[in-house]
Amino acid sequence: MFHQILYSFHIVGMATIIGIGLYLVINKNTSDVLRKKLALYLMSAAHTQVLSGFILFFFLLSQVNHMKVGIKMLLAIEIALLATVYRKKIAKDENPNPVFLLVVITSSIAATMVAFLL
Repeated sequence: MFHQILYSFHIVGMATIIGIGLYLVINKNTSDVLRKKLALYLMSAAHTQVLSGFILFFFLLSQVNHMKVGIKMLLAIEIALLATVYRKKIAKDENPNPVFLLVVITSSIAATMVAFLL
């Protein structure tokens, strides 16, 4: 039961990262208040991904493909770092480089492909 709830958080977190990232890339005219909230949600979803991934890994330690999990963890940590930097720049009212979001989206899609295709 606990595993299924945690796995659901993990899946919802990745969908949130991709959805918010795409929204922020597509809608350039988003208000500053909404952009700050979405940046906070993006960062929170990325940190949720890392935390739930670590817990799932240790929960199912004997049943996982360690190379696959290692690749996903590296991508998740990269996503969390970039989302945090993006959020801090938004919070300081700076205009962050749009490449941050494109790398977050691309890495999220890559992590999802590694999870389901390998």
